[in-house]
Amino acid sequence: MNSRILLVDDDENLLSGLHRVLRRRFDLDVALGGLQALQAMEQHGPYAVLVADMQMPGMNGLELLQKVHDAWPGTIRLMLTGNLDQHTAIEAINQGQVFRFLTKPCSPEDLGQVLAAALRQHQLESAERELLERTLTGSLKVLTEILAVADPYAFGRAELIRERAMEIARRLEVDQTWEIGVAAMMAPLGLVTLPAALVAKEHRGEPLTPEERAALQKVPAFGAGLLERIPRLETVARIVRYQHKSYTGAGEPQDGVSGEDIPLGSRILRVLSDFQDIEDRRGSRTVALEQLKLRRGWYDPRVLQALEALLGQPGALEAPDAPRAVGVKDLLAGMVLTADVTTRTGMLVAAQGTHLLDSHLEKFKNFERLIGISGPVYVRGGL
Repeated sequence: MNSRILLVDDDENLLSGLHRVLRRRFDLDVALGGLQALQAMEQHGPYAVLVADMQMPGMNGLELLQKVHDAWPGTIRLMLTGNLDQHTAIEAINQGQVFRFLTKPCSPEDLGQVLAAALRQHQLESAERELLERTLTGSLKVLTEILAVADPYAFGRAELIRERAMEIARRLEVDQTWEIGVAAMMAPLGLVTLPAALVAKEHRGEPLTPEERAALQKVPAFGAGLLERIPRLETVARIVRYQHKSYTGAGEPQDGVSGEDIPLGSRILRVLSDFQDIEDRRGSRTVALEQLKLRRGWYDPRVLQALEALLGQPGALEAPDAPRAVGVKDLLAGMVLTADVTTRTGMLVAAQGTHLLDSHLEKFKNFERLIGISGPVYVRGGL
């Protein structure tokens, strides 16, 4: 559990004194002024608690607390001021959402008591976020696996994209990654509104009519509309709505939103979805990454760099292992189908490129027992 505290003031002697007295009770860092505090947050944060003096040159405490609130909302924020007035208090509450006010001079004993309370508040809020993340994500994962039966390719693929999206979000120091993870899982949700034949045609990469392409372009909006009906998923719905939007602002929805105004989760999904499409077609992660880099202006440069760093890990850009034939009883979650799986009567059970989930394994067992599956199953991965 994070219990680190950052003290910010423009008085170096005050900071040194507080650090000397309180370091035995707390894990403390200090920053001389607002700019140094933001640098500490970016390089060593996020901190559980931040205490900022109000009157500082360059960037006052109110401005600092606002920036911290926007970038690191999980950090509990305290204000230390020598002239607390009603206007200051109102501004701090409205803009910086301050947990407590402290007035100067403040004894180390009083500050220590407030810091202990702030740490307890941080632990409480962190536990609540974790519970929400685990409960909601778990429930939606069940929904995803159920939907995977309806469209094995799309929803199986979403699981792999979710894993990569979560890792990129962590690399970009996103405070609440669960929303991005849920959005990745729910990204194909709008496909349930389309005819199965059209979805299968799109998966196979066949040419589409203008009407079919127009219908597919509306899939993110359909999915977002469904998610908006679920409480506390408003942010997730917005990520899903903008998942196909280019960094330049091209694409759906056509509303003029571009660049940093596109939700970060949407920017991550756009990169990973296109990367996965190319990897599935070409069978090479190196080729997929290079093609993305050639598409000038399509993607958030930070997200593309994070993907490149992720793939730069040892072995990440190696070619996928060769396909191999296995029986239904030997299938494992995480394997990828390298050929369509059909019944003995020719019915499609799962499409090539499907990333197997537990629900797929159960489906295969049922089809094998009740109808029969044609020949072995060809897969890669899972070793």
